[in-house]
Amino acid sequence: MRRVLLKGEPFSEPLPEGFLYHGLSVFTTLRVERGEALWLEEHLYRLRRHAAALGLPYPGDGVFLRDLEALAKEFAHLPCFRLRFTVGEGVWLSEARPYTPPPLAAYEEGVKVALTPYRVHPDLARFKTGNYLPYRLALKEAEGQGAFEGLLQDGEGYVVDGSRTSPLLYREGALFLLEGGLEGITREKVAQAARELGLRVERVRLYPWELPLAAPPPLPPHQALRRRGGEEA
Repeated sequence: MRRVLLKGEPFSEPLPEGFLYHGLSVFTTLRVERGEALWLEEHLYRLRRHAAALGLPYPGDGVFLRDLEALAKEFAHLPCFRLRFTVGEGVWLSEARPYTPPPLAAYEEGVKVALTPYRVHPDLARFKTGNYLPYRLALKEAEGQGAFEGLLQDGEGYVVDGSRTSPLLYREGALFLLEGGLEGITREKVAQAARELGLRVERVRLYPWELPLAAPPPLPPHQALRRRGGEEA
């Protein structure tokens, strides 16, 4: 079950080429639980900022609030559904579909995470744009290894983002936020809750071999980075 509203109307026409094929859009994804959209204000604020940064005309919060009301009525029979708002050039889109959380075992036992060879866009990594191919490829790579999540690096070789999550690292009583990727709203909420619990929260930039999932590289760090960039060590 999936419902899409394009400019407030049920979707029944092709999307503009730039919106569909070239990633010329920004979006935000949130959950609606028992009729309440979680952190709605924060999601709309990020959507406005990211649209402005890419020069996309923002249609106003009101159009999305009306779409939310319409879609919430259609999904009122569900305890939770997933909502996505997208802004393109002169067009906006709202999409809703049922949300199924990961199984309980994932929360109790954890999930497998894999490092992938894919990198975030050097200029757009912090923006939630329709230029989403590296994330899709990273997820496909991870799933091919039997992993739930695939990690992406930036141009300098730091691990900065996940294909479907905003990574955090808990180590020795501290919570580390990996910098350089998307501005994750849920991640910031988790960090805020951690501070309230008295945990130390730090923003860091880490190489793959500094994470628990990766073995030390066979070459010194600077040589390994140069070789990955296509240069002779």
